[in-house]
Amino acid sequence: MGTRFPSRRVGAVLAAASATLMLAALPASADPVKGRAQQEPKSDGHAVNMGAGDLAGMQPSLFTLKLADGSTLRVYCVEVHTNLSYKKDMVEVPWDKYPTQNSPFHKNRAKVNWVLHNGFPAKQVDDLKKLPGLDGLDEKEAISATQAAVWHFSDDVNLDANNPTPKNADAKNDVKAFYDYLVGSSNTGIADQPTPALEINPAKVSGQAGKLVGPFKVSTNGAVKEIEKNLPEGVTLTDKDGKEIAAGGIKDGAELFLKVPADAKAGDADFKLKGSSKADTGRLFVIENYESGKGQSLIVADSSELKVEAGAKGDWKVAPVTTTTTTTTTPAPTTPAPTTTPAPTPQGSDLPDTGASILVPALVGLGLVGAGAGALIYQRRRRSA
Repeated sequence: MGTRFPSRRVGAVLAAASATLMLAALPASADPVKGRAQQEPKSDGHAVNMGAGDLAGMQPSLFTLKLADGSTLRVYCVEVHTNLSYKKDMVEVPWDKYPTQNSPFHKNRAKVNWVLHNGFPAKQVDDLKKLPGLDGLDEKEAISATQAAVWHFSDDVNLDANNPTPKNADAKNDVKAFYDYLVGSSNTGIADQPTPALEINPAKVSGQAGKLVGPFKVSTNGAVKEIEKNLPEGVTLTDKDGKEIAAGGIKDGAELFLKVPADAKAGDADFKLKGSSKADTGRLFVIENYESGKGQSLIVADSSELKVEAGAKGDWKVAPVTTTTTTTTTPAPTTPAPTTTPAPTPQGSDLPDTGASILVPALVGLGLVGAGAGALIYQRRRRSA
């Protein structure tokens, strides 16, 4: 016995299948930047007193985060109650993806960012010593104050004003003075999130031979130093005016195009931009799969040069064939003026040729006479009868 399958269920199945196909057709998002915290090198500050218990002797350090491409970043911690892991990968995430939902970081992230931009190492010690009351500041003290100020905003803890550096009394005045500056009224916040290192949008464009295929818009905060091209013969990478472009001519906001000859067959091409970029201060890294195993989050302390790359692809169809139609005009036929051929003049006749023959009237007259005679004879026979 057959099973009934209502049409509405068929529609639902088709809709689900269509959605699945659409999702499968979407380009994959770019992989996040990954790295791992290193035990060395690192720069330690003086232990600071951020409260009772374990917080009474916290060790501030400027850590190194080694990225997958081998480059390194200098970072501070932003979770004072969580231990740092050296055995798990970390991934870059936007600020709003900070793993602890109820953390003060969410409301204070602009304040944290200001601390990083105005603390050490974003500002060198010689420059910081020009601030009031900091003429004796050294690097270890600057690290201590900067990390303590980050924890103040990310975790709502405070540096002990009476005993800020429990293991080094000589450092307490400079550390306290610099900390007060970083968390005080001068800190108006920096709300701008770090910009992308290098992106090309969209990642794929379709077009037609004979026209520019694009645009591919470039976003970068660094310099493009190399173009890796995979282009068929005759296809070039150009600017919006169709002029071939070199790596040095590609800046933030540039629009790139693939210039395809009009007689090219259907095809595709791809290219990759490579260069260097600043790892902006304030970029946030969290433990990969944080829910399955926590680890301290890290935030970039200064801008560093990184190797970056991004790629894109274009394809095109053949140009439509243009058919030229030639219209031939045939002149209308002309009717020649009627001509009259004169009848031949009888031999020996001196009459002028009038163009008319007397033969036809003569025959017509003869016929009429004959018809009349026939009618007269017929009438007489009827009377005799």
